[in-house]
Amino acid sequence: MRLLLAMVEKDLLRRLRSPLPTILLLLFPLIFSGLIALTFGGGEAKVPKVHLLLDDRDGGLVGRLVGAAFSREEAQTYFEVKTLTAEERKAGDAALLEREEATAVLRLPAGLTDDVLAGRPAHLELVKSPAQSILPDVAEQVTSVLAEVLSSSSRLLRGPLDQMRNTQAMPATAGGGVSDPRVAEIAVQVNGVVTRARPYLLPPVVTLDTLDTATRSEPGSGAKGPQGQKGPQPKPAGSSSTPSLFLLFLPGIAVYTLFNLADQMMRDLLIEARLKTLRRQLAGPLTAGRVLAGKALSTAAVATLALLALTAVGAAVAPRGVSLAGYLLLSFALVAAATGYASAVFGVARNERQGATLANLVSLLMAFTGGSFIPLNSLPAALRALSPFSLLYWATQATRSW
Repeated sequence: MRLLLAMVEKDLLRRLRSPLPTILLLLFPLIFSGLIALTFGGGEAKVPKVHLLLDDRDGGLVGRLVGAAFSREEAQTYFEVKTLTAEERKAGDAALLEREEATAVLRLPAGLTDDVLAGRPAHLELVKSPAQSILPDVAEQVTSVLAEVLSSSSRLLRGPLDQMRNTQAMPATAGGGVSDPRVAEIAVQVNGVVTRARPYLLPPVVTLDTLDTATRSEPGSGAKGPQGQKGPQPKPAGSSSTPSLFLLFLPGIAVYTLFNLADQMMRDLLIEARLKTLRRQLAGPLTAGRVLAGKALSTAAVATLALLALTAVGAAVAPRGVSLAGYLLLSFALVAAATGYASAVFGVARNERQGATLANLVSLLMAFTGGSFIPLNSLPAALRALSPFSLLYWATQATRSW
């Protein structure tokens, strides 16, 4: 036992004299998880805006209504609309989209108002930018809704719209406008249509409540919303999902790093064999079994220290504590699995290069099928079927359940 401890001490001193490779390897899961968390969860999420160019060639009532709809505060959260001038139209759609870095051009054709008032078929034209991928589809969906609204309004308000057309064709009053009784008559007709349609439109049968894990109230918690009703609470200002994302990715990448660290430790056997130093050890009072046992203990010791360091980082951002007994049992199993895996890989390898290639290949395969880099629910069904055969799957799932 004294000889085994001496071998472990020798390997630890070697690591202390050249700590940079080990430190860089341990920094990998922290940096990788931190970058993902900062990229997808840092600060308040900003909704990308659809940059829409409005080419209003109608100039009538419908064109003004469309412009006013996009000018509302709710629409300005998601849309940035610019109305084109006659000079800007001459540049062409492709040139405008590229110059303005716009998402799409929405063209309202001439005579659109007359067609809508008369109930004739009309067309809206949307030119999408080929340089963007998702936002043009958003603009298309919103334009489709806009077309449906105009079409439904033209049918639903057919009576009042016909009255408006007839009024436009009538001679103006002495004051130059439409008479008050005529305006009142049209307003009464519009109100009648809205009143008759109200039972079918309001209140809506189905509504959508958007919740997240940070604001959702637990069943029976009695949490009340702003109006005193039970429901989700407003998200505090400045709250962020960065720690949650960091803890989501850290366990899997940390487990992968521990397996790589064990590979590096066991690789020393083949390095020592190449440098002829292994022969000198076997020439002394050491058997091959003791050399292997000493290297395995050294690997387990370094993996344990690395696991403690990574655990300290995770504990600093973890929202709750863990079971000490469960942590110790899991740590022992994880260190034993990493050490046994590295011993098996380099036990069948004939040289250092072959062992390194085999270890990296198998580790990456187990990491991707085991959910170390990508959550399991995002993997194809074929890969999820292979997950239980990966050591990293069991280690990652157990570590995430701390």
